[in-house]
Amino acid sequence: MVQKIPWSVLGPEFVAVWGRNDPRNPQPEHLEILGPTGSGKTFLLAQILVEMIRRRKSSIVFVATKAADESVRALGWPIVDAWREVRRHDQVIFWPRTSKTGRARQAYQESRIQELLDNLWCEDSNTIVVFDEFAYLEALSANMKATLLMYLREGRSHGITCVMGKQRAQGVARDMHSESVWTIAFRMTDRQDNERVAEIFGDKKAMLPVVENLDQSMHEFLIQHQVSRTQYISWVDKPVDLKTAAKHDAGYRR
Repeated sequence: MVQKIPWSVLGPEFVAVWGRNDPRNPQPEHLEILGPTGSGKTFLLAQILVEMIRRRKSSIVFVATKAADESVRALGWPIVDAWREVRRHDQVIFWPRTSKTGRARQAYQESRIQELLDNLWCEDSNTIVVFDEFAYLEALSANMKATLLMYLREGRSHGITCVMGKQRAQGVARDMHSESVWTIAFRMTDRQDNERVAEIFGDKKAMLPVVENLDQSMHEFLIQHQVSRTQYISWVDKPVDLKTAAKHDAGYRR
């Protein structure tokens, strides 16, 4: 049976060990978060990032691509769409918005995000890069996909931690799963997606009932350390006030 622990208890422990499981050789650890729209995925992510700033003053670039997303705005960080502006802040939302539609919109976002990723790729980057919709970015072009795979496979050597959000457990390069040291998953709306989540968390037969019984009204989720296979069920029971946190953290910014 998977133990249930509220995030007020589990969260601080997770933040303390994320990337520091081996104190003798701390290394970036990629994190994937799977959950459909409305599951609480972005809200949980915001809680994690705010705690990372409090404890480690982490440098974070949040890459947003939706036309509108109030849960991202709630972070209270500066919103920019050019690389030169990213360099002015320790925590920033990179959000290339445009009135264009269809392929023109995708091309605009691809150009801006590709420039960002090209410039972030340097030695001792020491940055957490959050991709709110990893599958969307991966599908933009072959070049973008190659860049994302490079970040997953080689980013740790540059001090880059990738955090990848995705609405479904299927339809993305398996590197996102295989290169992630931590996986968080909410209950999916599609049975095949729930089956894929169960596979990612180990024994499909044993884990599928666990995934399907996650309480959506409480926004319960599974979290697992892929190396040790340590896993818990949790939920955000005492959310951080993001507006208050943003004002407090403003002092960390350049």
